[in-house]
Amino acid sequence: MPPRLRPLVRTIEKWFDRHQRPLPWRETYEPYFVWVSEVMAQQTRIDVVLRYFEPFVAAFPDLRALASASSDDVTARWSGLGYYRRARMLREGAADVAARFGGVIPSTVEELQSIAGIGRYTAGAIASIAFDRHAPVVDGNVARILARLDGIEQPTGSPALMRAAWIRAEELVRACDSPRKFNQGLMELGALICKPANPSCEVCPLTKDCAAFQQSRTAELPLPKARARSHEMRLPLYLITDSDGRILMRRESGKLMTGLFHLPHGDSALLPGVPLRVERRESLGTFRHTVTTRRIEFELFAATLADAVADDESYAWIDAERIDRVPHPSYVEKALRMARRHGRAPTASKSASRK
Repeated sequence: MPPRLRPLVRTIEKWFDRHQRPLPWRETYEPYFVWVSEVMAQQTRIDVVLRYFEPFVAAFPDLRALASASSDDVTARWSGLGYYRRARMLREGAADVAARFGGVIPSTVEELQSIAGIGRYTAGAIASIAFDRHAPVVDGNVARILARLDGIEQPTGSPALMRAAWIRAEELVRACDSPRKFNQGLMELGALICKPANPSCEVCPLTKDCAAFQQSRTAELPLPKARARSHEMRLPLYLITDSDGRILMRRESGKLMTGLFHLPHGDSALLPGVPLRVERRESLGTFRHTVTTRRIEFELFAATLADAVADDESYAWIDAERIDRVPHPSYVEKALRMARRHGRAPTASKSASRK
């Protein structure tokens, strides 16, 4: 073991003891809660996760409740978090554990990686955080810290950086007393101190071990990755209601946001399918939204149908009171808020009053 390895990992463990955030899944380290939190936190800020975690586990309080829920119920509770495939895979994983492990989440990385939807990172996170096993974890935060600590000159997210980070993380976690504290300490340092831009090196406990800090290169490492080209789009969006105050929505079955209910689009640039024939009555305004590399400006129109649409697998009339229980992307909420400001969105009371 290199001479500085043991002091380095102990510094991280002690820092975590003093500075960890009071997150709900840290109250008991219940494996199911840890699993849910890790899936929610993928590509999502913790402050956003906190708004969804407790309502989600209130709806699905244990693994068997999640495993027995419908895919629509799960994605509806996930609405607004984005990356909806995570929700579907979480449910599939819960069903897998219920079927193969008697509803008990296993503690080893090998068994965890055999579960549907669980990869190397999530397996390491559950094993180390829920069960305190010596398993490494490498996410974006951890890779960035290790790149700066060791002076790894590779681009952010590159295979070369991730390979080097996993090797280093394995070495470090083997030297620690508590993998739970050590791995979470690395994650917390990345989230709170060793940020991508303007890291707070003046309060970082690792500066004497940090190659980037010693060489005044924290702004350079890890190297920047090539930015994916973004696409600007402008799309008409239709708010169509019936005499009972129900909202017409279309269920997507393509590759993007599949299984979610959308307001009808005015063209097929984002989602496939033939657009509805409508009569535009009033523009309610525009708002911006991002879907992967697409930067979209939606223009919301209050509209009426030019042709009748029957309920089928594509279109459905949704009661306003049921919107929160129907899986939908977050831009739908933006559109409905805009409609409410113009007095055009149906209310739950009106919809609920129909016989």
